[in-house]
Amino acid sequence: MRIDQSADYIVVGAGSAGALVATRLAAAGVDVILIEAGGTDRRPDVAVPAGVASLFTTANWKYPCAPDPSRGGARETFASGRIVGGSGSINAMVYVRGRRSDYDGWAADGCPGWGFDDVLPHFKAMESWVGGADEYRGGAGPITVSWCGHHHRIDDAFIEAAVEAGHRRNPDPNGRSQLGVARTQVNQRRGLRASSARAYLRGAPSGLRPRLLKRTTASRIVFDRGRAVGVECNGRVIRARREVILSAGAIGSPTLLLRSGIGPAGEVLDLPGVGENLQDHLVTEQSWTSRVPTINTLGPIGAAKAVGSMIGSGTGPLTTTPFEAQLFTEDYQIAVTPVHYSLDRVTGRARIRRADAFTVYTVLMHPATRGRVRLDRHRPVVELHRLGDAEDVRKLIEGSALARDLVQSQPAMRAVAGANLSGEVTGRSWLEQNEGSIYHAVGTCRMGGDGLAVVDPELRVHGVTGLRVVDASVIPALPSGNTNAPTMVIAHRAADLILRATV
Repeated sequence: MRIDQSADYIVVGAGSAGALVATRLAAAGVDVILIEAGGTDRRPDVAVPAGVASLFTTANWKYPCAPDPSRGGARETFASGRIVGGSGSINAMVYVRGRRSDYDGWAADGCPGWGFDDVLPHFKAMESWVGGADEYRGGAGPITVSWCGHHHRIDDAFIEAAVEAGHRRNPDPNGRSQLGVARTQVNQRRGLRASSARAYLRGAPSGLRPRLLKRTTASRIVFDRGRAVGVECNGRVIRARREVILSAGAIGSPTLLLRSGIGPAGEVLDLPGVGENLQDHLVTEQSWTSRVPTINTLGPIGAAKAVGSMIGSGTGPLTTTPFEAQLFTEDYQIAVTPVHYSLDRVTGRARIRRADAFTVYTVLMHPATRGRVRLDRHRPVVELHRLGDAEDVRKLIEGSALARDLVQSQPAMRAVAGANLSGEVTGRSWLEQNEGSIYHAVGTCRMGGDGLAVVDPELRVHGVTGLRVVDASVIPALPSGNTNAPTMVIAHRAADLILRATV
């Protein structure tokens, strides 16, 4: 194998974490190579939020899942972005920080430096919140955070229904408290996607960016006497003078470690926690016919108006997200969108019927079930029995019934909600048909200090030198809500940790 490139740092994966940490390091004056298996994110279906439907088929790793006996042996694939920007280029752009208790829980569980007061300055430094800076929000960062640009009558009815049911109207779910109901906040700038790749990587001056190698797939990490010294890509080695940083995601990063001999009974290092502790939010989907027009029946004239609205003001149907308004309770995130579609969970292909309907999602934010990532002939396989824990099943049924009652029992929804298309929430058999992932994998390279932790609180892999993991895989326990914002804040803080170590 030849060595034909080198840098101070090699970052594997130009996703939400990798693009951010690589750019912050390069902006500090160090030499960084950023490796990405996918192609460019300079695509209209990346920029326009409604383009997510095509991205799931064309820019997606589609990691295979083992048959799930808890869901009748279902075989699916797990979505993860294979493109510059990673999953931040194909996701729904929902911006949720989580709660103080999430981060304080990480710190109490062996991760000092990751409490809420530790990460809050990084959240504020990252974001430019349209509401302006205050005690909790940042107003001048690269990532623009705004309210969802599509404002629909069904969203308003859902919010009123939640208030009627006794929940509080929350002026800022990413501020002092998450609990309550509000329209959804998204990382969009004038209606266009504001991923870390677009805001950091492309937003940095040309002389202060990492060297980006697109369509370059890392196959393994190269070690020399217990130190990571490079990354093998297609038979060549790219050498790291200081560190290799894995930012390939909660499936990709443990896969690279396992391929490189680091994991349970590994040839390079026996590190039993690699690939274990896989967590994902459990989610049910329910739909109703709509008494008012929805995105399903937009039509040519409506589509033309939508283009004009997006170009003119960054609003309208093309700026939609699957979560347009949402309610946070202690256990659940319940969200509504004025569209109904079906998703093939193997191919990623979406199909939208021309009939007015809307969808409500119920997310169990802290499930007990755990899975793992393993290798099958050097390829990753996701193993997760999604309905394998009885208490998770009970809570998910309870939360789904709560969502159904918001739609069917509250006066505010009567003018917009028609027939239930998903059937009554009746028990486990109903769950097996209506539960599915929204692809929030975390935890497979968990940080901590115990024997099953993979990285320490400074994100250095235990037992070797010159190697860190910086992405959602290091998260010890699922945050309360979507995982993209927590992943970016991990990368933002990681850059400071890495630069401090070089002094």
